[in-house]
Amino acid sequence: MIDKTDYVKNTQKAVNDGMETFLNWGNAAIDNTFSMYEQGIAARDTNIAEARKQFLELESNLTQKLNNQKEQFKSMAIELSEAYWPESKQLMEQAEKLYQDNINEMVKKNREMLESSIDSSVKTSLNVENKCISQLRENYTRGSENLRKQFDSLMSQAVETIATDKTAATK
Repeated sequence: MIDKTDYVKNTQKAVNDGMETFLNWGNAAIDNTFSMYEQGIAARDTNIAEARKQFLELESNLTQKLNNQKEQFKSMAIELSEAYWPESKQLMEQAEKLYQDNINEMVKKNREMLESSIDSSVKTSLNVENKCISQLRENYTRGSENLRKQFDSLMSQAVETIATDKTAATK
């Protein structure tokens, strides 16, 4: 005949080991899930910086080509206009200076403001996402710890109940 006390102890140990495994898996799942999510946020931040760098490089190359074409066009236009109107070179240079002083500067400032706005928006968005993920991780971890405390409390109550039952059975 199976001793009831051994059976209860073995069952209790199996339940305890199973719950222990379950709680450990829960903690590992929380850590793995949030670690992967945080790595994804970091990767996006890196990708944004890399895309910005590539865009600036492309823009620099295009600007250089455009400036070369403008210079070629300007020199051809000046040569052509000087042939018909000798003072035109001076007038064209004044017009170009006026354009560079006013419009170029305005375009440059608008561009800097737009880039700054985009950068700060992306950084703010990533920071908010990081804070939310951090808070979620903290909440899940706290929930897991509370589950552990409840389990430990139930296990100690079960041990006390068994001890009380054993004492009562012996009397």
